[in-house]
Amino acid sequence: MATEVTIPNLGYTMTVAKILRFVKSVGDSVEAGETLFEIETDKVNYGIEAPVSGVVKAILRDEGDEVPVGGVVAIIGDRDEQVDLARYMGREGEGEGKAPEGERQEREVVSAARLEKGRVLASPVARKMARERGIDLTLIRGSGRSGRIRMADVERYLREVMTEGREIEAGPTFPEIAEVITMTSMRATIARRLSRSFREAPHFNLFTEVDMTEVNRLRESTGDSIEAQAGTRLSINDILIKGAALVLREFPLLNARLVDEKIEVLKDIHIGLAVALDEGLIVPAVEKADHKRLWQIARERKDLVDRARQGRLKLHEIERGTFTISNLGMYDVYFFTSILNPPQTGILSVGRIVERPVVRGGSIVIRPIADMSLAVDHRVVDGAVGARFLEALKRGLENPYTLL
Repeated sequence: MATEVTIPNLGYTMTVAKILRFVKSVGDSVEAGETLFEIETDKVNYGIEAPVSGVVKAILRDEGDEVPVGGVVAIIGDRDEQVDLARYMGREGEGEGKAPEGERQEREVVSAARLEKGRVLASPVARKMARERGIDLTLIRGSGRSGRIRMADVERYLREVMTEGREIEAGPTFPEIAEVITMTSMRATIARRLSRSFREAPHFNLFTEVDMTEVNRLRESTGDSIEAQAGTRLSINDILIKGAALVLREFPLLNARLVDEKIEVLKDIHIGLAVALDEGLIVPAVEKADHKRLWQIARERKDLVDRARQGRLKLHEIERGTFTISNLGMYDVYFFTSILNPPQTGILSVGRIVERPVVRGGSIVIRPIADMSLAVDHRVVDGAVGARFLEALKRGLENPYTLL
């Protein structure tokens, strides 16, 4: 009996996945547990394994397609088994199957039926391009699943018109598009989550400046020993992670989340560190950071960041964070605020360390100063609580030897 291979649910925030590439083709043999295709979710890339052994009878999606959780991507069956692909082609939103040649007519029937009902299937970008160029979409043959018209189809039609010397009635004048960038699943999810966070969570921002003299001194004095233990140099981020984790013990509302009208205070403190990738921002979290030594944090932080850049993080390493730190000090950014990373109630933003004149003991001296801001969810955390947290963190960072 044929077996459907579907998109699994890999996390509570996952709704769709993008097909990156197929490892197997129609007609290939596959063993149970062997990777059949790879997907990109909103947070990680993942190989989907064949649930059974057999032969790939059909691939119902194209590389680059976004498929909802539970959507059928491929069919596996016995070599001589006949699979009725018509029922898959008839599903709303299902793919233009990469089926054997004998099955292609089913797709034409589906496309024609939809066109007769007055529905021309086209991507939003294709519709926009056709509208701007004054093109009737019914004149274009789509190459996408179920005859869907893509931007490439509109461009091909325009080339054919130019070659044949035909003219298209000019539409309204719009700025010429230099490039159209399709959002990755990660970028689209970031956009949705941060929009929702900014819209629903009333952000309250608090600011302070921290003298980083002793933090720099600590890094210099312990650098060699920590590198020997952790395999990497102690970074500013490691000290920030440890300092924030210890202070969060005293301020549990900043290590909590709001679910409906209930505040869930979390027992464990997992500090997320924002890591910038080409595809977007990802926030792997150091687990139970308040119980770890600095060298342990340094080792785990390096491992998480390296695997984030290689696309090899596991989903739970991203979703377990209870508080986030965003450090742009490596760039020429002195001060900024951040949007909360839902469902967390606090995020710390750290700017570049800059030499500044400050008053110490009645005298003006030069000290390395970092501006920091704390954004909190005002539905859960009052301003005074956030202010005391920031004050305690400042005090700890200016005397960081207690972190050892």
